[in-house]
Amino acid sequence: MSAETAPAPTRKGGWKSWLPKVLLTIVGLAVAYFIFDYMASNFSGFAEGVQAAFSMPTMWTIAAILAAIFAILVYPLTALAAIPHLGYGPAFVDRQGGFAISTTIPFGGGPIAVGTQYAILARYGVEQRLAAAAVAADAIWTYLMTFGAPGVALTLLWVFERRALSGDECGPVSCQTIDIVCIVAGVICLVSMVAIAFVLRSRTNARKVGEFAQGAIGGVFRFIKRTPPNVVDSVVGFNDTAAEMVGKRWIPLTLTNIVAQLAPMFVIVAALRGVGAEGLTVLEIFTAFSVALVLTTVPLAPGGAGTVDAALIGMLVAFGADYSEAVAADVIWRAFCFLPQMLIGWIAVGVFAVQRRRSAHRPASSGT
Repeated sequence: MSAETAPAPTRKGGWKSWLPKVLLTIVGLAVAYFIFDYMASNFSGFAEGVQAAFSMPTMWTIAAILAAIFAILVYPLTALAAIPHLGYGPAFVDRQGGFAISTTIPFGGGPIAVGTQYAILARYGVEQRLAAAAVAADAIWTYLMTFGAPGVALTLLWVFERRALSGDECGPVSCQTIDIVCIVAGVICLVSMVAIAFVLRSRTNARKVGEFAQGAIGGVFRFIKRTPPNVVDSVVGFNDTAAEMVGKRWIPLTLTNIVAQLAPMFVIVAALRGVGAEGLTVLEIFTAFSVALVLTTVPLAPGGAGTVDAALIGMLVAFGADYSEAVAADVIWRAFCFLPQMLIGWIAVGVFAVQRRRSAHRPASSGT
């Protein structure tokens, strides 16, 4: 009897199980080669850009530093938009810690960041349901802002300045390729917005979307011989936890996420003015920055290092900046804003870990 009911030994996925990792590795190496080859062919301009970045006039250096501080300080406001009673300190630890983990760890950083944010919010007394809704809403809004901004930027650029990308080359890639990226990103954003609104409208809608997604994702996972995740429960759970909060808080969520998304761009504006790139408009810089941020969704390196930088530099060059000026702006953004925020985020995670450890040992020590 036991022999008949004993489960059959599980088969390993074989070549299909490691095929996605191999493909991602090949793509990563190809992109890295492409970027470094482009950088090497422009090495003199790159060196001039680095030198210019740290030779800016004092006024513009201070402006870039103040813009970076502003960007870091407004980032936690997205958590307060979801949980108004949380307080700025806990929101700062929550958002900066999530940023550090998700941007530092290329593969798997997102789920680790979500788990850490749950733990941080629980440490500050936020109930599990509200914490899940806040983290989910933040992830959704960040996703929509990232994919929606390039399309919005190109539209505004044409409406207000009657221009589009032009020229044969936008740095290391063609302008037509950038146009395609913006259009695809815009379509993804619009489809996602419709799907999210449909999911939030009712539990029945959420189940329909979940079942549709389950069928599509299930085919991919069957091909690689892996058990697919339960998408239906995840989508229905999102409706259960986030529908009420999003319905009440969607305006502050949208406004704070727009500010948090755009604030780092003003570091680049100050940097470009400081190195003498006076010809670029704020709208052109917004377009370049938003296109570059799309590449942060491709987890090839921590913080999109290399891919994001090449896209940002190439876009700024396409809009009229000298190569050295574009490099200087990228270096200043990384040095004054991105890297300090990542460091602050890891410090926040460390402080949280120490506090949780102390609180865990406190009852034992008080009872002795």
